[in-house]
Amino acid sequence: MELVILSLLAGVLTVLSPCVLPLLPVVLAGSAAEKSKRAPLIIIGSLAISVIAFTLLIRGSTLLLGVPSSVWLIVSGALVTFIGITLVFPAVWEWMTIKLHLQDEAGRLTAISSKRAGNTRNVLLGLSLGPVFTSCSPTYGLILATVLPTSFAVGTINLIAYSLGLSAVLLAVAYGGQRVTKRLGWAIDPMSKFRRGLGIFIVIVGLLIMTGLIKDAETWLVDRGLLGTTKFEQRLLDSDSDTKNKASKDVPDFLLKSFPKTDWSKADPTISKALSGGPGKDGIPAIDEPKFEPIGNFKHSDSVQAIVIEDKDTVRVYPYNILTWHEIVNDTVNGKPLAITFCPLCGSAIVYNRTLPDGVSTFGVSGALIESNMVMFDRGSETLWQQSTGQALAGRHFGQKLELVKFQLLTVGEIKSKYSNAQIMSENTGHSRDYARNPYSGYEDSDDFFFSPSDTDKRYPSKSIFVVFDVDGTSVAVPWLELKNEQVYDTQVNGQTIKLSKSDNELTITKSDGAEIPFYFEMWFSWAVQYQDKGVVFDPTKQ
Repeated sequence: MELVILSLLAGVLTVLSPCVLPLLPVVLAGSAAEKSKRAPLIIIGSLAISVIAFTLLIRGSTLLLGVPSSVWLIVSGALVTFIGITLVFPAVWEWMTIKLHLQDEAGRLTAISSKRAGNTRNVLLGLSLGPVFTSCSPTYGLILATVLPTSFAVGTINLIAYSLGLSAVLLAVAYGGQRVTKRLGWAIDPMSKFRRGLGIFIVIVGLLIMTGLIKDAETWLVDRGLLGTTKFEQRLLDSDSDTKNKASKDVPDFLLKSFPKTDWSKADPTISKALSGGPGKDGIPAIDEPKFEPIGNFKHSDSVQAIVIEDKDTVRVYPYNILTWHEIVNDTVNGKPLAITFCPLCGSAIVYNRTLPDGVSTFGVSGALIESNMVMFDRGSETLWQQSTGQALAGRHFGQKLELVKFQLLTVGEIKSKYSNAQIMSENTGHSRDYARNPYSGYEDSDDFFFSPSDTDKRYPSKSIFVVFDVDGTSVAVPWLELKNEQVYDTQVNGQTIKLSKSDNELTITKSDGAEIPFYFEMWFSWAVQYQDKGVVFDPTKQ
């Protein structure tokens, strides 16, 4: 409820911010150019609907994913320019309304048809501004980045509240401007120089939108703190956040804004090292309801690697070409809630049980990285979790550790030959992605990093893959390619004999009592920077 009120206030304050540049001049000019009392209501009502609709379509769904923002600038700018031209040259609009049957060609029902044609132009004017509306309001950003991905309904309610606040002030300004022009009398004459001047002004604004110069002007004003209600609004958000997060001074600001529900009073000092990976919270969308198809339907190379989960008669396959784009798949296998996770930047492939102390949850990608490793969050409590360790870093479940689940890492070709009944994850994910393309192509073969680790251990190539497992709190790393098929290896860890056996590229790790130890895969640099002297390396070539 507090955020709804703040959203309403934020909409009001937006009229005094640089974000309103594409809106206010056009709304004012469009309203002043019409004598109808309903004109401002129609223009601003259409604008509000357009802002809500395009915000949900572009940022709250994948329907328009991948359409460059420049396209919306051109489309909106062209519409605004066209409306301006019809005010400068009324004959153009009259010709169009006749062709579109908005006005009777013989002039019958002139008053009604003229009113209908005017309403159409006002609707078009309002709708044209929605696709390019991007608010610099911190509250609007909070709704998009945090509330909407968590709850579509709550996010939509706050978005509507924001739009109502914005519309209320725009209506007041528009009716004020219209009242002035009505008193002038001559100003509302369709052929008057004043009305044509407004049309020229709208054309100029439309061209500024089309060329992107309007955005440059916004940026210039924001950078200089002009029309700066955003700072006041941010203080309101910060004060609310501070009361909830008293122990958050070392938490990066982007995390505080993205995760207002997280209990930051419980946090590992490691969280201070978190960096933004670029996409924000859920910017890399996890998949919650994966679809599957026969392994034979896989249309890419058999060399593609995949996580394989075998449970009784069920074999499910999660290929890297999909995991690279989504990083987390929330699935249920024979009643077991699992999170299949993969971090492309550190090669960490890990499967966790999604059951937490307060019940089963789904996981999402936070947008944060620590030493190149993904930071996940559970959607129930918004506790943050380190993907490579399964350790809760901050929030309600701080101190908890996720349960590892056994899996294998094989190529699709190997899976086809061994598990003819396997079901592979379908590319029908509900997201528009090119699953034939690796967005990190060449990364694993390069010595370069997107985010340089704080330390590098030169004993092995940074991006070589290691098998990692835990024995009574001691992390053990083994170079994966040094484990040969049809061989058994023994090593001592904490006084226990650990046996590693590999057959047909499938690995089994057991304790002396025969109990299996789950494991995962990770690049050398990532494991080394986390454990340094605390971990143990077992190299079969150095026995």
